[in-house]
Amino acid sequence: MSRLFSIILLLLSGSAAAQNKYPQNYFRSPMNIPLKLSGNFGELRPNHFHAGIDVTTAGKEGLSVLASAEGYVTRIKVAPYGYGRVLYVTHANGFVTVYGHLSRFSTPIAAYVEKEQYARESFEVELFPRPGELPVKSGEIIGYSGNTGSSGGPHLHFEIRDAGTEEALNPLLFGLPVEDSVPPVIQSIAVYPLDANTKINGKQAMKRIPVKKSGSKYVFANPKDSVSVSGTVGFAIEGFDQENMRHGKNGVYGAELWLDGKRLYRHRFDRMGFDVSRYINCFIDYPEQKKSKRFLQKSFLGPNNKLPIYDSVQAGGRVQLDDDSTHIVQYVLRDLSGNAALLTFKVKSRSRGHKLAAPPAKTVYKWNVENTIRQEKTFSFSIPAEALYDDAEITYSVSPASGKMRSPAISIGNDHIPLQKPCTLSIVPAVQLSDSLKKKLLIAETDLKGGVWGSVGGEFSDGAVVTTVKEFGRYTVALDSTAPTIKPSNFDLKGTQANLGGLKFLGFTVGDNLSGIGSYRLTIDGKWVLLEYEPKKRLLYYVFDKRVGKGEHELLLTVTDKKGNAREYRKKFVR
Repeated sequence: MSRLFSIILLLLSGSAAAQNKYPQNYFRSPMNIPLKLSGNFGELRPNHFHAGIDVTTAGKEGLSVLASAEGYVTRIKVAPYGYGRVLYVTHANGFVTVYGHLSRFSTPIAAYVEKEQYARESFEVELFPRPGELPVKSGEIIGYSGNTGSSGGPHLHFEIRDAGTEEALNPLLFGLPVEDSVPPVIQSIAVYPLDANTKINGKQAMKRIPVKKSGSKYVFANPKDSVSVSGTVGFAIEGFDQENMRHGKNGVYGAELWLDGKRLYRHRFDRMGFDVSRYINCFIDYPEQKKSKRFLQKSFLGPNNKLPIYDSVQAGGRVQLDDDSTHIVQYVLRDLSGNAALLTFKVKSRSRGHKLAAPPAKTVYKWNVENTIRQEKTFSFSIPAEALYDDAEITYSVSPASGKMRSPAISIGNDHIPLQKPCTLSIVPAVQLSDSLKKKLLIAETDLKGGVWGSVGGEFSDGAVVTTVKEFGRYTVALDSTAPTIKPSNFDLKGTQANLGGLKFLGFTVGDNLSGIGSYRLTIDGKWVLLEYEPKKRLLYYVFDKRVGKGEHELLLTVTDKKGNAREYRKKFVR
């Protein structure tokens, strides 16, 4: 048996069985439909890893969602964003299951939540029932699938968490019935120079090479492509996973990098703390993702990478190749069902035939210390220690105010440099305003033409508007003194009194020009009623119930933005 064939067997072997610490067959499927996944654990998302699995519901809402095991509800949250309507169920074996984006809860849970909403006079609530107060049995209906919160379409978001650490765990480690005999797909690889003297194919630049499947393995899509390096390099891979009944582009469970038969790198998505999920921005080639939308997964680690997914990483994944030789590089992508995809290619290593040059002189900001960028009487930008993933060159510029801008435009860094922690941005307004208008100031993103589009918040304090941001960009001070808009969405405005006897709900379309909707309140005949908010549809709605009987009534809706500007809508109606 040849050495290369032995290496391939080793790469494609490896147990896909779940470890004993993940009990098998304890959790049943959370739905009575085949589990087709539109998203899986560890999948790459903007600024975070996906923390569970997304079960597709074929575009439908209202399908039964079942308790995955016996337990009791320990947390309930209702919000316009995030997971929308979401339930957390604690189980005797030390795990918690999570059911997100629900359209509604089961009757006993819904009654419990509504009682608290009316007691607090708030649609948005976060509740923590006492242990055993809301018990559930395995397979019991606890809610119905939906599209609430920051969901891009109807589905069930399902998680399993460690109750002790609150880390999210890969649900597929627990033996959930997902049919998968389809191996991952490899799309491309990339090679990066990791110092100023490294050359890749004669250039000091990243080289990306598309690949294709040939038989049971992957090869370079263009046979003329080759890799020649001299110096220290890092590798990255682009790919996705699929299951039998779902052929979207899901995340890949694990990846391995081998050099000449020795494993240099491996990561696996078994568990993830929510406090480290944003480190995805150093796991991927962030600038490339911003530029091309590609998710190239790096197999080398920067200094501020705290992800727990790695093992067997040699020398931080940095590979020194300058020995006038040819090396065999192999990448393996794996799923949890034992399927694997293998790419093998050669790298020609050459000794450095060029004189080692000193790195170019740059003003860099160190990743592990606090840095402040400022221009007196104009702005300051404070970067906490470990907000950067690596040392970075950061520049800034100041442009005169124009259009609706109330300060110069401050361009700081660029959007190809990611940030892990929020940074404090302070901008001095260029106009004199009354104290009442100062309260209406905020910081907004702005374009090169002076357009103001997207508030990032902020409050006026000590002569400047101060907020926190998690991205470099172009910012200015703006004024929001305009109240939100309110427009009835399902009843007639004509006349002094509307007949709403045939309506099941009152609907209002709302909007705001800058700071965003902050609060909303609906009373009917002077009494608070439950008004639900669906931001994706810009819709506020109240479902008629026994609180509003037959006869004449008067409603008063007040919508307030995040700068305190309020709009009222008053209307008499008949039921």
